[in-house]
Amino acid sequence: MTINYNCIFSISLFFLFACNGPEKKKDVPGQEENPKSDAHVHIMSPQLIKAWKELGIPFSKNDDYYANIDSILKTNNVAVLNLIGMGYVYGNPEFYQGNDAYEKLVSENNYVLRAAKKYPTRVTPYISIDPLHQGATEELKRCVSIHSDVGLKLHFNTSQVYLTEPDHLEKIREIFALASKYRTPILLHFDNGHPKFGKPDVILLVKSVLSEVDALNITIAHFGTSGGFNQKTKQVIDAFSQLKSEGEIPSKHRIRFDISAVALDKDSDGVKKLTEKEFSELKLYCEKIGYENIVFGTDYPLYTAAIYSRILREKLGLEKFESDSILHKNLAPRDTKQ
Repeated sequence: MTINYNCIFSISLFFLFACNGPEKKKDVPGQEENPKSDAHVHIMSPQLIKAWKELGIPFSKNDDYYANIDSILKTNNVAVLNLIGMGYVYGNPEFYQGNDAYEKLVSENNYVLRAAKKYPTRVTPYISIDPLHQGATEELKRCVSIHSDVGLKLHFNTSQVYLTEPDHLEKIREIFALASKYRTPILLHFDNGHPKFGKPDVILLVKSVLSEVDALNITIAHFGTSGGFNQKTKQVIDAFSQLKSEGEIPSKHRIRFDISAVALDKDSDGVKKLTEKEFSELKLYCEKIGYENIVFGTDYPLYTAAIYSRILREKLGLEKFESDSILHKNLAPRDTKQ
């Protein structure tokens, strides 16, 4: 399978580049501005930051902003959060060519677990794996043995997962079955970057994976794509909605969509900010998903919780019950055993 490096590289760095410009508004703490939880907060170890910098990637803030859990909690200012590791990047040979890629992924997961251990009532760690690597299931087992409430982040773009490939499909089914066994919630970056990604992938996920495994708690990152709101986003949501209306999605699963990096009010590394018309259309798609099924996430450090929640309120024109559902009621981090 040929890897589209430019696509993977830009999406992996989506939130890094987004931090380079000045924020337009100052964070204002308090219930009015800040949600209770943030389901999509990234952390990187100093080792990983160093690797990005060696590739020539600029960081606009000091390393603590990305790597230090105390700084992240202070800057993002929410009660509880999902802390998302990025060890999956080591599984992509276009990012790292060393023979110790698996060991580096393990090290990154350990960093996330240690950060979460410092704040056990506030932080839920989401470790990552390369689902196509032979050690993927063993790494998930290892992390669950360390932290029973751990979550799992899968990034189909960076890992280049194609459900249309039989061996890929089988490995994903194995990972999902194991996550179900351990009752491990999954945060899924579903978009694999292929130009034809869309409805066929949703059908395969639902009919060939979810129908074959026991109950799972799944959050689809970025409304199913890789940030922003475009025709591909609509196709994915439309496909899920159609399958749900037809009774094809097993009710045993809890499936939600995180809105992180969707309502962009600024350009970010090739992903265009939304026009007023697109914000209006996004509001309609929020209604199609159902506000009870939308989880708040910032993709920190792309945004902080205060700034992104303000964008959602103002740009989408949310009614109070709508904003309350997304920002205060749908608490993703602490429901892993539901």
